[in-house]
Order: sequence, then structure tokens, then C-alpha cells
Amino acid sequence: MRATSASWKREPFKECVPLSYERIFNHDQFSKIEKGFIPQSMEDKWFIYYEEPHLFFHRSWTGEPFYKLTLRKTPEGFRVEESMCSRTVASDAHSDPAHNVEVLDFLISNLLLGESNPFPVPASQQEPQPGVLQHIIAGTGYPERSLPSKAPWWRFW
Repeated sequence: MRATSASWKREPFKECVPLSYERIFNHDQFSKIEKGFIPQSMEDKWFIYYEEPHLFFHRSWTGEPFYKLTLRKTPEGFRVEESMCSRTVASDAHSDPAHNVEVLDFLISNLLLGESNPFPVPASQQEPQPGVLQHIIAGTGYPERSLPSKAPWWRFW
């Protein structure tokens, strides 16, 4: 069943900030993406749907808007022309734009495309047990990978 805006509760997107997510999806990948993702259980933390030309990501429990992509058809397939994150999400004290890009790619790859990519864990993240952050964000149990830590600005001088 294809997800539509009426398939699940959701709040509208208001103010957004840009993310630096870029990707091209071939036609087979796009056919999976446009089906979206409708939550089936409590562990499914996302509601994702496509309405041309946008791909929307909402939290399933609250309907809160998170990510919005604009996709444009190209000879190679479909290119991410614009990627946005809700200003509410981006302004969260714990929000990191680079991590948001990694999580967005994880969600697309695993929930929509059926791949098995590891979940990105920030190097600075201290978890009481492995998998806690992934469960909170994605409700999944994929292997994890640590993102490289960012060197402080003074190390560049």
C-alpha cells in the first residue's frame, strides 16, 4: 500500500532550515521511495510519504515534521534538489546538522530501500548500552557505526 498524506496523523511543515543531503536515486530505487512508509507497530518511529515533488518524514507517534526532500527527475533517475529539516528539530540543543544528514540517509536506505546500512552514532554520544540512541531515533536494531569526531577549530591553526 502506498503512503499518502492521509495515511497517518501529521503536523504540517512550517519553517525549515537547509540540510546538505545530496543523492541521486535510480528508477528502481525511486519506485520504492514513492511507496513511503506507514508505521505498523510501536517500534516504527516514522511516517514517510511522497507527494510530487516532495518526500516527507514525520515522527509516527506525534506527527511532528522532521525532514522534507524535493526530488527532481533527471536522465539518471531522481536527484535530491533540496533537503530541509524542520526548524524545531534543527534548533534542538542536541541537534547536529551532519548527524541529521546521516540519519536521513539511514532512514531512506533502510526503511524505504530495504538496505541494511549501519546506524550512525556520533562519536560524542555516550549511550548506557549500545543501540539505545538507534532505538529512540529509528526503532531499529541494525549494526552501528561511529561517526568521526570533529577536531576543534583551534587544531586547524
